[in-house]
Amino acid sequence: MRKLIFCVMLACASCLISHAQFQGIDVDKLSLLVKQASTLPMDNAILVMKSTMTALSDNPMGYRKALEFAESHLGNPADSLHNEELYITCLEHATQSYVLGKSEKDRPRLLLESAKKNRIGTAASDLVYVTPDGQTHHLTEACDQYTLVYFNDPDCDACERVKSRMEQSQTLKSYVDQGLLKVIGIYPESNEKLWKKSTFPSWIVNGWDKKQQIENEGTYVMPTSLPVFYLLAPDKTVLLKNEPSLKRIESALDKVMLSADKTPQSLVTLLFN
Repeated sequence: MRKLIFCVMLACASCLISHAQFQGIDVDKLSLLVKQASTLPMDNAILVMKSTMTALSDNPMGYRKALEFAESHLGNPADSLHNEELYITCLEHATQSYVLGKSEKDRPRLLLESAKKNRIGTAASDLVYVTPDGQTHHLTEACDQYTLVYFNDPDCDACERVKSRMEQSQTLKSYVDQGLLKVIGIYPESNEKLWKKSTFPSWIVNGWDKKQQIENEGTYVMPTSLPVFYLLAPDKTVLLKNEPSLKRIESALDKVMLSADKTPQSLVTLLFN
């Protein structure tokens, strides 16, 4: 059945491109294509996206519009179509394509470099953080739990609202109590006084990027607005990144906890669809 759906998707991509060559690319149809591709296994979805970009190479205007679409939707964590693997596929194609001139490739090249940092399925970068008791910790220090990182700013209203929902989340609290999950809030800015005023319940670690690794070294690429979550497997493989929705985080945790196959790559595949 999946094979049939995949073939239909490739046919849809072909029809979309044929339409675009004569009338300009249809954003609504491209949105539909992305939504349907996201239901396929990861490898097939990537192939559909790559085939779409390749076909659009004969339509420079449509190709550039597709790149704009990818940046606005696939690369935007707050967008319902956000899908970083498909976004990376588009950017990789753009940096290698003959459609764009040399200078035009600078932007997709920089965006690709950022997107690949802490890419889903790869090992998370280490981050040194301090806690209110003055102790220094490493994000990637050994533990046999899943790690949920909550990048937040106490001066951000949205962050405070999400934090309040986290405190009331029976899903998070239950997995923490069972020893299956560690939750770490990390403040990435430099205002120590503001951080020290922030409070978390005892089962959430309150951390601060005191060395400003995120800002100075680009260890993690933050979206323009916080908060966002990262979900890491026990071996610190990135399972989800820059996820703004606590509801999707709770759903993802339920999926990985119930999965019979706990290997990181199988969990990445599980959460992709």
